[in-house]
Amino acid sequence: MLFKDYKIEEFFNDLSSNSPSPGGGSTAALVAGLAGCLNNMVYSLTINKKAFNNLSEENKCKMISLEKECKRFITNCIEFMEEDRTCFNELMNCYKLPKDTEVEKRHRKEELKNKTYDAMLSPLKVCRECIKFYDNIEFATEYGNKMLISDAGVAASLLHAAVESSIINVKVNLNSLRDEEFFNEVETEMNSLLNESKTKKEDILNIANEYIYK
Repeated sequence: MLFKDYKIEEFFNDLSSNSPSPGGGSTAALVAGLAGCLNNMVYSLTINKKAFNNLSEENKCKMISLEKECKRFITNCIEFMEEDRTCFNELMNCYKLPKDTEVEKRHRKEELKNKTYDAMLSPLKVCRECIKFYDNIEFATEYGNKMLISDAGVAASLLHAAVESSIINVKVNLNSLRDEEFFNEVETEMNSLLNESKTKKEDILNIANEYIYK
């Protein structure tokens, strides 16, 4: 069954079962999608309402555009959930490949490397998309319905959790690729993404908290 066809309880049951997938990678992508949904809710309850009518024409157009971006982000996150599960299962299947002859051993080793790379790249793509989505949440925090500013703050917190969780999944696969030329580059990117995520999350939460406590 595709993730988009799951009911919440079905996903919970599948995730908590003895099946190795779905696992942490798909869950991280789900959390990112939830952040997108919350942010989209802010727009849904702002557009064509009083707060929206008080915006400049430029910001009205931008909000409508960003709401569409939210929906694309949510769809992408569902696809990332599927991609992570597929990559993980394909990697696990590599361990079942025969290794009786030297040819089989070489083939198995190459397949393991390729599928490990795919399993590493999938959560890395989630991180990259999440970082770009912070700007969307920041706009909702500043210009959305202020009755929902806490929801925008939760969206930022969830997005950071998705980045942290995805990076763990990048690391566990990258660790098996230490001899590859791209290892240091990916490791540097991970650290940069994590730091950027922390900063952006805190900036948004500061905006939300300042309004809540004013």
